[in-house]
Amino acid sequence: MNQLAAFAKEHPYLTSYLFVFGLLQIGLISTSGLRYAPSLWLLFLVPFLLCYFLVRSQQMSITLPKLALKHVEWFLFAFAVLVIFLHLFWLGKIPFMEAWQASKLSQANMIRKMSSAGLPKWLHYASTWSIRAILPTTTLLFLIRKNYFGFILSIGVGCFYGLALLQKSLIFWVGFPVLVYFFLNRKWWAGILSTVVMGVLFVVAVFANNPQLHGGQHDLKPTLEKKGRANIVSEGILKRIFIVPGKTMSMWFAHVPKDKPYLYGRDFGPYAKLTGQKTTDYNLELYALFYPDYAEQGIQGSVNTAHFMRAYANFGWWGLPFSAVFLAFFFHFLNTVHRETTATLAFSLQIFPLLLLSSGSLLTLLFSGGWGLILLLLLSSPTMESSHV
Repeated sequence: MNQLAAFAKEHPYLTSYLFVFGLLQIGLISTSGLRYAPSLWLLFLVPFLLCYFLVRSQQMSITLPKLALKHVEWFLFAFAVLVIFLHLFWLGKIPFMEAWQASKLSQANMIRKMSSAGLPKWLHYASTWSIRAILPTTTLLFLIRKNYFGFILSIGVGCFYGLALLQKSLIFWVGFPVLVYFFLNRKWWAGILSTVVMGVLFVVAVFANNPQLHGGQHDLKPTLEKKGRANIVSEGILKRIFIVPGKTMSMWFAHVPKDKPYLYGRDFGPYAKLTGQKTTDYNLELYALFYPDYAEQGIQGSVNTAHFMRAYANFGWWGLPFSAVFLAFFFHFLNTVHRETTATLAFSLQIFPLLLLSSGSLLTLLFSGGWGLILLLLLSSPTMESSHV
């Protein structure tokens, strides 16, 4: 046990990723048995681990100019608040309030989708970076510097924004780093309280997104049996964590290339334009194959899957080793950031996007998803003298 703890301390990102990879196997194997899993282990997991331990001995140093602003967290917080105001002003309403009054699930789904659809591109990116990178960073900077007013204000604004947009994941983008930071610093009661608050906000978001839980109608797909509200919520959460990511991965394997051909780069916009081809997004196109009942009712959705599946969708099974090598070098970079910045701050801010590798592209998370900005803020912020609260 002590050896395992020592390994996790020396390799925090690798350990966390192996946990995520293990969860993926539950849904994958429960859905398709051992049809795909052994090939995935051989062509992705083994090359990843070999490359990771080969490159870890190579020293890397990263030096960026430090932000000279004395209270940089306040400037970042002010920028995020401005973006939130512009977003809600552009919408002219708070989607949460509108969805809570909706009488049908289809109406609530459309309200949630329109909370970000139609935004100017600059505002869309500013919104994403604010809630996924700037507010989580400012929240922890306030906490580390014992500015508890700023801490409560920052996390409160972040949770309000996520709830207002009906996006459950955005609540975790702001709240999860806080509870991880508390537990890392052995602030058990603060961590427990943060977990409870985040759980309550998550349940409220679930209720707002599902009118059938508070007197409305489930009009998208008939349910086979009636269940209590608590059972619906709890079963949905457990299924989303343990089954859905692996099941979705299994369905990608099953339909590509059987029903959809390998892309060979057509999902990368610049390359598709350069070669005169139409950009193809299987996250959207595969939805109708996975969920035909919903598609027949005009529902459009996405089927995001594990990060390495993008390489598979482009180049087949031989794309997996390339994804493995890329991930190994990226983790080497993360270990360097961890070593050259405040370690607990770095891990707390990066653990949630790392967990999202189970259902998202690494490049998407880095560039448009805010992870890259988190890394930039970590490397450009002055190193804290103490990482303890």
